[in-house]
Amino acid sequence: MIGARSWILLFGGVSFLTGAAAGSLSGRDAEAPVLDPLQAYGARLQESYALGPERADALRVVLASYGEELERVRSRHLPSYHASMEPELAALGERYGAMIRDKVLPPAVRRRFVLESEGLFTPEPQAR
Repeated sequence: MIGARSWILLFGGVSFLTGAAAGSLSGRDAEAPVLDPLQAYGARLQESYALGPERADALRVVLASYGEELERVRSRHLPSYHASMEPELAALGERYGAMIRDKVLPPAVRRRFVLESEGLFTPEPQAR
């Protein structure tokens, strides 16, 4: 006859293996695609402003170009202090924010975009 200790060890082992198998199977379904910040921003703009396919394509082109220029600025200023690239990044943000507002978004929602993105494309005032 098998003792109580053996039954407990057997039950614990079966429970562990069942939990491990269920965890590995359910973990595969939970993986979500990781978007970079510009893709996430583009998806949010597209959803929020209900952009049609033509405007969504224009937004993707603008954001891809913006991303490339941001990378060029970052790589050029990487060794230096972050403050040295702030003016250039702010100017880029303003330029691309204006492009999105004027060239991508329909005229009816441009004012809403300006109000919602206030301070997003312009540098914050520095406290002295």
